[in-house]
Amino acid sequence: MSATLVVRGISELATCDPRRGDAPGVIRDAAVAAQGAIITYAGPSSGLRDVDIAPHAVELDANGTAAIPGFVDAHTHIVWLGDRSEEYAQRAAGVSYEEIAARGGGIMSTVRATASANLEALTGAARMRAARMLQLGTTTVEVKSGYGLQHDAEVRQLEAALALDADPALPEVIPTYLPLHAAPPGPRDEFIASVCTEGLRQAATLARFADAFCDQGAYSVAECERFLRAARDAGLGLKLHAEQRTRSGGAALAARMGAVSADHLEHAGDGDLRALAAAGTVGVILPGASLVLDGPPPPGRRLLDAGATLAIASDCNPGTCWSESMPLMLSLAVARAGITPAEALQAATAGGAAALALRDRGILRKGMRCDLSILNSPRWLDVAYHLGDHPVSTVVRGGAIASS
Repeated sequence: MSATLVVRGISELATCDPRRGDAPGVIRDAAVAAQGAIITYAGPSSGLRDVDIAPHAVELDANGTAAIPGFVDAHTHIVWLGDRSEEYAQRAAGVSYEEIAARGGGIMSTVRATASANLEALTGAARMRAARMLQLGTTTVEVKSGYGLQHDAEVRQLEAALALDADPALPEVIPTYLPLHAAPPGPRDEFIASVCTEGLRQAATLARFADAFCDQGAYSVAECERFLRAARDAGLGLKLHAEQRTRSGGAALAARMGAVSADHLEHAGDGDLRALAAAGTVGVILPGASLVLDGPPPPGRRLLDAGATLAIASDCNPGTCWSESMPLMLSLAVARAGITPAEALQAATAGGAAALALRDRGILRKGMRCDLSILNSPRWLDVAYHLGDHPVSTVVRGGAIASS
């Protein structure tokens, strides 16, 4: 098969391939070739002589800089309207997350601004955030609903996410239905019943996963289990916000239900993390939100020590982590979650793919999707080491240049 894309001159290729030995599986003086969206070669530059290259192939020269897999950001809320900057100032002045919510702020503030918006407005706002994500090296992003409450508003958020997915200059989008996010204004039981019937009927045609916020002030274990069981029956994969503000029992529920991931986990006990590992549930840490809310450190090291698969995600949202930068999340994870830069890169690529049940990306190896970022540094370590930098010069998504 003739290669349609060749990347030469890579100083360090961080493959994140466990077959390459110690993380992140670095190959020095490396090259990558792809036919269409699929990698046909990833290895030493000398091996390119055995690669058949199509006459009109796109050839990129990394000029002695490093390359890494595209980031897989497995937890975001980028479809929103409205502004919550005043809450940021209030938290800095000592007002708690719970107090802000009780005053009508928090998630409900975003619901009021987002639920009435049309599809065009939602898509336009989310498009700008997704474009920044891609420029910073994210090639796949999970996008949740959750700021609608009413079924038609939740559906519009999912439709906006899918509209982004149609643009090859943006990350590929994985939509998630998150109706149990903010507390409903009316009777809870009636709301949950409608979500488990009419809501899932509509969402199952648009989303790949279902999610719920299991915590004090949000939804109980019993309420979340009721919804997750209905979602599973509707054919959706399961995810769960768990143990973010309190130890609610969400991690144990995620393990018991065989969820693909449990996310946040700052208040999870070691037994909770071992249960996730035994269930094959990926632990997704969100170091930006943990920092902004001044919570316990994300349990990165504890998840790895428990034997669980670790993922890092941005949690990009208007209230607790407005950041599209996965490189920044790696820096924060190294600083606060007790993990090494190599473990952080693995978690943001292969780990993120595992948290979305995607087996075709997150690793640079023959047969995988050709999603990669060429850096502006010869060292892959600079992704996390150069705090707050824009480390990416060129992004390849599905074997084609998406940003340069």
